[in-house]
Amino acid sequence: MGPLGMALLFSVLLTPTGLLAQGHQGLSTQEPVPRLHVTFDPREMTLAWDCRENATVVKCLMSHREEGQISMKPIDKQCSCTFELRSLHRGVVLTVEANTSQGLFEQELLYDNPGENGTAAENFSCFIYDEDFMNCTWAKGRAAPDDVQYFFYIRDSEGKKERECPHYLEHSGTHVGCLVEDLSELAFHSYFLVNGTSRRVGIQFFDSVLSRHKMNMYSPPTNITTNCNHSHCLLEWQRPRAQQNVPASELMYEVDIRQKGSKDGSSNKLISIPGNSGNKHNFPINPRASYTVQIRTANSRILHWGPWSEPVKFGFEEQESSPTYVYVLVVLGTLLGALVIGFLFKRFLLTHNLFPPIPKIKDKLNDNQQTNLQVSWDQLTSDAGKAENEDVLTVVEEVV
Repeated sequence: MGPLGMALLFSVLLTPTGLLAQGHQGLSTQEPVPRLHVTFDPREMTLAWDCRENATVVKCLMSHREEGQISMKPIDKQCSCTFELRSLHRGVVLTVEANTSQGLFEQELLYDNPGENGTAAENFSCFIYDEDFMNCTWAKGRAAPDDVQYFFYIRDSEGKKERECPHYLEHSGTHVGCLVEDLSELAFHSYFLVNGTSRRVGIQFFDSVLSRHKMNMYSPPTNITTNCNHSHCLLEWQRPRAQQNVPASELMYEVDIRQKGSKDGSSNKLISIPGNSGNKHNFPINPRASYTVQIRTANSRILHWGPWSEPVKFGFEEQESSPTYVYVLVVLGTLLGALVIGFLFKRFLLTHNLFPPIPKIKDKLNDNQQTNLQVSWDQLTSDAGKAENEDVLTVVEEVV
């Protein structure tokens, strides 16, 4: 092989090696993609990551199935983002966006609900009655095993205070509700968690974030009165004690007026009345009909209606047919009848005393006529009728 061939061979062998070296040299100067080791604390709703000099996080995202995408900015000089309270039982996707020397970088974290599907508590609801106590209820999951047991927890908005249910409600040994009588520590927004245990399968949790406004079940108004004439009625009421501290503008009343004899829902419209209207309502009526009225209360911003008040009857027909009215009529009729009978009896006695009956003249002739005309034939002798001298008396009776 000549010098030229040796030179070509040497160049072929050296060229790939040089290119590979250049390639390694280029890769060694490029920074690797950082891993931030993202973590999530559901108790405090905090998304955190490892702080790195070559990565600057600019945004935190939460993909929520019910509320969509929620964006938060990182806390200054801290490698974390804190979200507001959200329910997590349907799972969320958490994302961290960071700027690096290679451009925008994203890292995702899936927070899922562990356990078998259909085992979590269902039909969860909480209501506060008269600001005195709270009642929360739920149902057993449709796929939950027989040995499932649920536990209920209340947490404040900051995640610092948590307490378990003080009084459980049970059905066949399973917790299906909770009664809370002390509401002094209940925050305006609270986080409610129902988790469960079982020896057979994992139980999913259920959680919800509710405000006191949404849970408040207002009592119906009290002292409902009506003042009616032949064309209109004025309806008035008072709000109960538990609502005395609630601003009138935050209340809404619903009035249901029904005419007697009408079917449920026929020609009856519910009337909404703002709480700042003076707690009264004027409406036209049929003077020959009777009515019933019921009222219920809700928060004007949520309109979660409380129970109806007891029916109040009013109307002229109802007054005429009331037992009291009938009793008064019977008493008055009895007294009037007694007075009339007494007056007539007294008048009869007075007339009898002033005008006594005139005695009749005794008619001796007529009274003794039958006696005188009776003849005893047995006493007549055989010589009767043979007297020589007989006097004949002719009696003429004049009939008037």
